[in-house]
Amino acid sequence: NMNNLVKNLNRFRLITFDITDTLLHFKTHPAVQYARAAAVYGHPNVDQTRIAQNFSHIFREMAQKYPIFGYHHPQEIKGWHDWWRQLVIRVFEGSNIPPGDLEQIATRLIASFETNECWERFPAAKELIGDIKKAGKIVGVITNSDPRMRSVVKNLQLPEFHFITCSYDFGFQKPSREIFDGALRLAGVTAKDSLHIGNTPLLDYMGAQSAEWTSVLITNNCDSWKEYSKDIDPCKIFPTLREFHEALKDRDLKL
Repeated sequence: NMNNLVKNLNRFRLITFDITDTLLHFKTHPAVQYARAAAVYGHPNVDQTRIAQNFSHIFREMAQKYPIFGYHHPQEIKGWHDWWRQLVIRVFEGSNIPPGDLEQIATRLIASFETNECWERFPAAKELIGDIKKAGKIVGVITNSDPRMRSVVKNLQLPEFHFITCSYDFGFQKPSREIFDGALRLAGVTAKDSLHIGNTPLLDYMGAQSAEWTSVLITNNCDSWKEYSKDIDPCKIFPTLREFHEALKDRDLKL
């Protein structure tokens, strides 16, 4: 019932989404893609388990040392592309792959993570965004990612957003208030007119709330928000995007 959805969203002028694990998710663990890319360049026997361990460890380390894909460290990191290049090369340490091949593997991976080779849509993502746009809302994205996310969204055939706010464009990342304020400026609205939808308690729900937005959490993992439970309204948690979409159409929500 579209009328009900319109009524539930009536007080909002702007609705933004997180992307990763909210609208889209990886088809397989990145380690699988890394192993495939290595095989293309003649290295079919890399240890995938080790790649997976390296990936999570090195990703965390680099995100801490050079946050926002090196945005604030132009001496050490020559742009977001170089941040990923350095990460890929380090992930393959110990695999005895020649440096020239590593460069090619990195280039290939950086390109394939823009496509449906690596990503897929969650059920209902397209329909939900479409309905919110039909309801006359400004619809945007707030994502802690590099500018490739613009291509990802196109390649995965999500409806067109009014704007996409990547942390790399702003030099701030969720849960910083600055990235939410940046989205408000792009939309020309105030925080009280705005709703953010995402899957992480801290970055999305609490980040939006601290910026004085309304927020909705999409997660079926109770453990993920237990430690924040005193700050999260259980009426604003939905297990999946589809269930949130159904609830907007069928129920009277207190958003």
